[in-house]
Amino acid sequence: MKKAAVLSILVGIALSLTLPAVAKADVINLKLGHVAPAEESYAKAAVLFAERVKNYTDGNVQVQVFPSSLLGNQRDLLEGVQLGTVDITLTSSAVLSGFLPRTLVFDLPFIFRDAAHVYKVVDGPLAKEIYAGDEQKKMKIIDNWENGFRDISNNKRPIEKPDDMKGIKIRVMENKLYIEMFKALGAEPTPMARGELFTGLQTGTVDAQDNPIGQTYTSRFYEVQKYITLSGHTYSPEPVVFSLATWKKIPANYQTAILKASADARKYNRELNASLQQGYIEKCKEKGMVVTILSPQQKKMFQEKMMPVWDMFADKIGKDLILKIQNTK
Repeated sequence: MKKAAVLSILVGIALSLTLPAVAKADVINLKLGHVAPAEESYAKAAVLFAERVKNYTDGNVQVQVFPSSLLGNQRDLLEGVQLGTVDITLTSSAVLSGFLPRTLVFDLPFIFRDAAHVYKVVDGPLAKEIYAGDEQKKMKIIDNWENGFRDISNNKRPIEKPDDMKGIKIRVMENKLYIEMFKALGAEPTPMARGELFTGLQTGTVDAQDNPIGQTYTSRFYEVQKYITLSGHTYSPEPVVFSLATWKKIPANYQTAILKASADARKYNRELNASLQQGYIEKCKEKGMVVTILSPQQKKMFQEKMMPVWDMFADKIGKDLILKIQNTK
């Protein structure tokens, strides 16, 4: 009996030496898709976010970033988030408003005085009001990065006053507010996906587009656009949108790490935008673009022309929310 017992122990030891070690807990792999070229500030922030998530979770959560519409346009990405086929996306409020109407408030022309005003709103309690109902749409919005204030470029003429926009075919996002905004200036708005824009400008399908100047430069629109006006007519956030199904599967300690990583990326994104702004102006000039900077009086003319758009969408957004944003100091 003693020999049998000893033999059994020896066999057990031998097996323990030959069997593989128990595998580490499965790594959580997440897909993050967005439409920007890799050179843009929020695209770079997405790469930093992925690095920090990996670091803060000791490699147990890993984010793979797909830039440049590799997983589809913004609507495709948001629908993928709802279905759970895309884990995370960065998107514009203009497209997100098709799912959460109150986010249209970002697109009201000239509602924000400056970047400091924006940050007080999106980093404060009003953000919850703006994104209310996200979970009912199978989304979880965890943060607000940014694209920036949008400017107008075109291939027809310098835009110095509202009448200069008359008859210009301008690409807009798939958003009724943007359509009405540019109609108010006498332009001809044409909805078009971001991935189709360069070709649209190149072929003359559209004459103009509106994006932050950094995006205009990194997308090489200077190759197919002659003029740019620093209008700053709307502010484009880039909310970080998780699939709610994905978020719920992530353990609480990793959720905390992801929020920390996102805060790091947000700070980097905003600081990079601020530091690069003047540089992009000079780079656009070097590429042959004519840059127009509106005086306060000129900007006021644009503001007045666009104000009727506020009345069109006030009920949909919520007059109370608009007032709260205006009163934020």
